Amino acid sequence: MIVLSHIKGHELAGFGGPIKNLAMGCAPPAGKQAQHCARPLYVLEKCTGCGRCVPVCPGDAITLDKTRNGQRARIDHACCIGCFECMTICPSNAIEVDWETEIPEFIERMVEYAFGVVKGKEQKTGYMNFLLRITPDCDCVPWSDVSIVPDIGILASRDPVAIDAASSELVNPAEGKKGSFLLQNHEKGKDTFRGIWKNTDGYRQIL
Repeated sequence: MIVLSHIKGHELAGFGGPIKNLAMGCAPPAGKQAQHCARPLYVLEKCTGCGRCVPVCPGDAITLDKTRNGQRARIDHACCIGCFECMTICPSNAIEVDWETEIPEFIERMVEYAFGVVKGKEQKTGYMNFLLRITPDCDCVPWSDVSIVPDIGILASRDPVAIDAASSELVNPAEGKKGSFLLQNHEKGKDTFRGIWKNTDGYRQIL
């Protein structure tokens, strides 16, 4: 198995490399859902009732309810599958998650699935990471932004943890691009991915 990974930011995982790609790409649908068992919390006062979250929800868990102040979205947690498409698309950041308790567990489950994929195949797996056009969002969404750092190059390894660690350690010394989605940590040596997604720690995948 050859795992080709474009290094990029990720709203929940912090950043995406082969560990994330193994976990998500090689898990069956039930496994993907098990990894995403964290659930979004709805922040009522920020919702504008635009309705963009409704059609992207694969579980039909979101409806628009009429209130005294207009329409507001409502999430049925019994139907929610934890994909966070609603959170990604919300223009007013009205959908939130319990970052301190839910997301560390999400990352740990993701790492466990990645380990399960390669177990017994350690000598039959190779990895290539493309540190080119390093964007803030996951490639699974149909939009993103300009690169957050200059292009760095291509890495190869037989170890997914080592190549993810090396990728992170090459991105952080790079000077962040101002005017990009990188809002802080532009200085060389700062945690670049934490400068995009401040609520999650991508390096937790590696530790």
